[in-house]
Amino acid sequence: MKRVRKHQRSNFQKYILMVLLKEGSLSLKELEERTFAFVYHFHGFGYSLHEEVEKKVYGFLSWFGCRPEEDYSARMKKWREKHEQQIDAGLECKDLIERGLVGLNEENDYELTEKGREEAEKSSKEMEKAIISIRDRWLSPVATARNTAIADFFLAIMKLLAGFLSASVGLIADGADAAIDTVSASVVWAGIKFKKEFLGTLIIISMMFITAISVGYESATKIVDAVTTTISPISLPYLVVAVEGIALVAAAILHFYQRYVGKSNGSLTLISQSIDSKNHIYVATAVIMGAISSIFGIYFVDALIGAFITVRILIDGVELSKYALSSIKGEATDLSRYEIPLEKHWRLSKLETFKIWILYSIKEDNLSTKEELINSLERTFKPNYIPILGKCRFNLGEEFDFEKEFENLIKSLLEEKFIIKEDENYVLTEDGKDRIDRIFRSIRYHQSE
Repeated sequence: MKRVRKHQRSNFQKYILMVLLKEGSLSLKELEERTFAFVYHFHGFGYSLHEEVEKKVYGFLSWFGCRPEEDYSARMKKWREKHEQQIDAGLECKDLIERGLVGLNEENDYELTEKGREEAEKSSKEMEKAIISIRDRWLSPVATARNTAIADFFLAIMKLLAGFLSASVGLIADGADAAIDTVSASVVWAGIKFKKEFLGTLIIISMMFITAISVGYESATKIVDAVTTTISPISLPYLVVAVEGIALVAAAILHFYQRYVGKSNGSLTLISQSIDSKNHIYVATAVIMGAISSIFGIYFVDALIGAFITVRILIDGVELSKYALSSIKGEATDLSRYEIPLEKHWRLSKLETFKIWILYSIKEDNLSTKEELINSLERTFKPNYIPILGKCRFNLGEEFDFEKEFENLIKSLLEEKFIIKEDENYVLTEDGKDRIDRIFRSIRYHQSE
């Protein structure tokens, strides 16, 4: 039997204690249901992300005539089976009973002992304190604006030092732009802190147009120089690549960070900053391409990329200006079009979790009609407390209309031939039974006595 690592088991036992503290006594089946809701959702997230990455990798390789030896769907099936986590709620409860933290009542349900209640309250308070600390330090609009200003400051110092050492005009220009970003980010920070967000939004939009003009001018100048004169090579191209590589990763992280907090809090200013960070990914790419091409004596590649970047930045700036003008008129700002990176995969993992739960309900609870399955989904995913997810406001069924979306969930299960429909009843196929058995054998594995 494959054992779960000690620290993972300890963490999951805390999960059980907090569930029992919040909901009172629960049967083993109910605890396993909570386990499924928590564990399988994260597995589904990893699965959808892994699937997307593999699709793009295979799509890229296919351009060069490379074909995988194994069918794509078969590879994904094997990956999913290999990575489904193994957690035994019964085994964990048995260990908790031995430790005197949990006991069995007359109905054979698990409930907390006095010692277990103290431990559960302690774990709950620790989690609450950690989440509040994370929100205050990282996930509030003020904290995000502050952290962005700090990041921009260090990036500016790094780029300017490396630019002067390498004699890279592109890197020096990018460093100067980062220095200006530091000032603008500081103003944005002050604007959010003192409830003047609109000022910060205008500054970010203005900086985007200034960046577009400066990148466009530099690109045009380089193209002219490449045609009419001799351009001096970069003295330390590998240093430029390394520094801009770090800057590119930092810009990608800031883009995700600002977009998440901005959308979560309805902040157009942070959304604007996230777009500006995305533009810096393009700028960093142009500088890297310029440094690499200079090694081979080609000096106009980054100029062409810079021209493309200029157009992209201008388009983003115009779109944001329209939203800013709408905000001035008092119109509600629709931020739904600005999707958080990986948000799609999080949404897909929720749908995957709901679909697997339908299979489970048909097999384990003998449910078969639309009404019964909808009730099971709502009972499991809407009112129940799930530690970590609940405290982080990631409740799986929150704002999800199971009745409205039921046909879409069922459609994919029918297409995958996990279920068939007989009159008004849904019946599990052999493939469906194998799928659900495999998952719950993974989540609820048993020790050989």
